[in-house]
Amino acid sequence: MHIQIKGLFALRRFFLLITAALLISFAFFAWSTEETMGEETRMPTKPRFSLDEMRGFALRKSLSTDYKPSYYTKSATSFDRMLVERSSSFNISSTDVLVFVHIQKTAGTSFEKFLVRHLSIDRPCECTQKRKRCVCRRPGRNNNQTWLFSRYSTGWVCGLHADYTELAVSACVDTVLEKKEGSGNRRRYFYTSFLRDPITRYISEYRHVSRGATWMASRHMCNGRPPTPVELPLCFDPRVGWEGVSLAEFLSCPFNLAANRMTRMLADLTLVDCYDTTKMDRKKRDAIMLESAKANLRSLSFYGLKERMDDSQWMFERLFGLRFTKRLADWNKSKSNDTVVTPDIMKKIKEANALDIELYAYALELFDERMERMKREGLPVIVPETTLPSASHFIDDSPSEDQSKRALPMNEEEEEEDEDRYEDSERYN
Repeated sequence: MHIQIKGLFALRRFFLLITAALLISFAFFAWSTEETMGEETRMPTKPRFSLDEMRGFALRKSLSTDYKPSYYTKSATSFDRMLVERSSSFNISSTDVLVFVHIQKTAGTSFEKFLVRHLSIDRPCECTQKRKRCVCRRPGRNNNQTWLFSRYSTGWVCGLHADYTELAVSACVDTVLEKKEGSGNRRRYFYTSFLRDPITRYISEYRHVSRGATWMASRHMCNGRPPTPVELPLCFDPRVGWEGVSLAEFLSCPFNLAANRMTRMLADLTLVDCYDTTKMDRKKRDAIMLESAKANLRSLSFYGLKERMDDSQWMFERLFGLRFTKRLADWNKSKSNDTVVTPDIMKKIKEANALDIELYAYALELFDERMERMKREGLPVIVPETTLPSASHFIDDSPSEDQSKRALPMNEEEEEEDEDRYEDSERYN
């Protein structure tokens, strides 16, 4: 009898063990099934690739010969598309928007003023005396949409001297226009810019800063936020400014954004953690920024060169099918030629702008290549049926005047200076 009871207990333990094993197996099967079948509905606990690997992917993509636009350039029209696809030609009467990336001291102020003052179009921009912003509407009496996104048309709505990261990567341009004009239009963006010899550009910026400019109102937005004071310290006391700074002191500040400005303003800074320089060694960061700037330069619809204003005007007019009423080279002025630079200082300037020097050399080659391609294509200048003597209408909004919107002469003698502050007249409203 004792042996039978003992056997029953053993059999019971056996069945309990079997049941427990089955339960464990079922639980493991359910867990593994959830892991394999629920990938589409559950967020992974960590990215598949490391941050360095993802940066490597971005770098390899930007190094590719046939640049494939990323998500933020899908609605942008490149030079290649404009030249090859006639359907990609700029149409001022449609939903196309010309966007200008204004890099400091590259003749951008002159070019932007030409766009609003000296462009022969059916519906000229309306400019008001003593106001810096003009209204540039599309042709058509009832069309209130803008065809130009620039400092003198929409104003600094994406930030003072907003760069490519702020304008395109963050989609600020599209966001602003959708808020202002509605989201029903499928706009095509034609990004443009101007470049300049890096050494003379740097010296010109120094002279501008020594006269009192700071560009402190710039936002430098990247990945949804501005840089922290730790990421981007100031080279001067903001209560005092940097007026009268020597070239040696200007050059010695490691946080001076004048160095390699063209590369930084054309690159996608999200690829290098924006202004946080602690997460990547400098050599790798510089390589990614330079290749990103080159890729984005290739994706621009047009870029001009300050040293070749006539060629730049020729290219712009034929590429966009528009015509200026004046010669751009006659308007542009420069103040950097009288700066005395010692050989030692010149060496340091070249070292500080090594990326810009390489980018500009690339830009020169690409510019010549584009010129030759356009000459082979034989693109004509499209002259509007109604050619106006002036590209802009100047009006007087003075309350003392009885006449509303009286035509006024333009002030052709004003100095081509690049102010570094916001003004109410530059708001897009």
